[in-house]
Amino acid sequence: MNAPTSAPVRTRARIIGLDGARGLSCLGVAVMHVTGHYSPQTAYHWKTNLVGLSLIFFYALSGFLLFLPYVRNLIEQRDLPSTANFAVHRIARILPGYLVIFLLCNYLLQIVYIQNASLQPTRTEDGTGMITDPWQLIANLTLTQSYIPKYFQTGLNPSWSLTLEYAFYLSIPLVGMLLFALGRRSNLRPWLVVSLGPALLIALGFIGRAFVPWMISALHLTDPTQINWGANWVAVYTKTFLTNSDTFAFGMAAAVLVVAMEHNVIREKLSRRVRLYSFLAMFPVGVVMLGLIALANPYATSALAVLCALGILVIVAPLFRGERSGLAELLDTAPFRFVGKVSLSAYLWHFPLMLLMGRWGLMAGDTVPGMLRNVALVLAVTLVVSAVTYYAVEEPVMKFAKRYRTRWS
Repeated sequence: MNAPTSAPVRTRARIIGLDGARGLSCLGVAVMHVTGHYSPQTAYHWKTNLVGLSLIFFYALSGFLLFLPYVRNLIEQRDLPSTANFAVHRIARILPGYLVIFLLCNYLLQIVYIQNASLQPTRTEDGTGMITDPWQLIANLTLTQSYIPKYFQTGLNPSWSLTLEYAFYLSIPLVGMLLFALGRRSNLRPWLVVSLGPALLIALGFIGRAFVPWMISALHLTDPTQINWGANWVAVYTKTFLTNSDTFAFGMAAAVLVVAMEHNVIREKLSRRVRLYSFLAMFPVGVVMLGLIALANPYATSALAVLCALGILVIVAPLFRGERSGLAELLDTAPFRFVGKVSLSAYLWHFPLMLLMGRWGLMAGDTVPGMLRNVALVLAVTLVVSAVTYYAVEEPVMKFAKRYRTRWS
C-alpha cells in the first residue's frame, strides 16, 4: 500500500446492489428448504441443497457492512462509532419482526417446531404445533434456543442463524473498542490495526472448527444429520460464534480492502483490477469449497465465506473507486431491491408457510414439475406475506429507532 494521494471517494450512502444480493441469498435458502422437504429425491438428484449455501452470504455481508464504519473512522482518526446507536439499530432491525412472526406462527397458526425439526420425516408437519413449555418459549423468544440441545432446531426452523447473527453483533463493538484502543496506545500503522480485526475472528473460527472432529469422536456420532442438526452438543457447538466467526471475518477483510481503495492507498493499477482478480479467484475457491463439502470437512463454510467475500467485491469494488458497477445497478433495480427489503421476513416466513400449504394439501409431489410448482407457490406467497410484516412492523420500528439514533449522535 502506498500513502494516500488524494482525498478519499465518499460512498457513505447506501451501497447499491447489496440489498438485491441479500434478497437473492434469501431466495436460495427458501428454495433449498422447499425442494428438500417436499421433493427430497428430486432435490437430491438436482443438488438444490447447493443454493442453500447462500446463507453464508448473509454472514459475510454482515461482516462487510458492520465493520465498514469502524475501518473508516479508525483510518480517518475519528471517534469510535456509537455503540448505543449500533445496539439500537441491530435490535430494531431483527427482533421486532422476528417476535411478531414467531408469535403469529406459534399461537395463531400453531406451525412452529416443538421437537427438533431436522429429525422429522420429510413431506410432513410432524413435530410442529404450539410451544407451551415456558422454558422452551423463553428460549425461542430470546433467540437462545440454539444454545440448548433440548431446544435446538425448535421454533421457527431458520431462526438459529439469527442467534449467530446476534453473537456477531455483540462481538463487533468489542472488536472495535480493542482496535481503537490499540490504535491510540501503540505505534502500529492504522492499516495494520484494522486488519487485526478480521484476522482475530478468522483465527477464532479456525481454532474453534479444529475441535469439531474431537467432539464428534467423544460423543460417538456418525450420522451427518445428527452431527449438524441433532439435539446434541456437537450440533450446538457447530452453530456457535466460536466455530463461525470466520464467516463474518472474511466480509470484514473485504471492508478493509475497499476502504483502502477508497483512500487511494493501493496502487492504481491493482485497484482497477480488484474486481477482475476477485472474479477469477472465485473459481479455484469454489472448487476447494466443493471438495471440502464432499469430504464433510468443517472448514467447508470457511471456503464458502471467502467465496462470498469475493462476490461482494465483484459487486461493489468499482463503487469505492467512484466508478459505476453494472452488476450493482442491476441488483439495485426495483424487483431485486424489493426482495432484499423484505428478505428478513421472507427468511422467517417461508418455512412455516411451506408447512401450512402442505397441511392444506397444496404441495405437489416429488417430481421436477412438482418441485418447480412448489417453489413458485411458496416464494409467491412468502413475498406477499413478508411485504405485510415488513411495512407493518419492520419499517415503522426502524424509522422510530432512527429518530433516537439521530438524537444520540
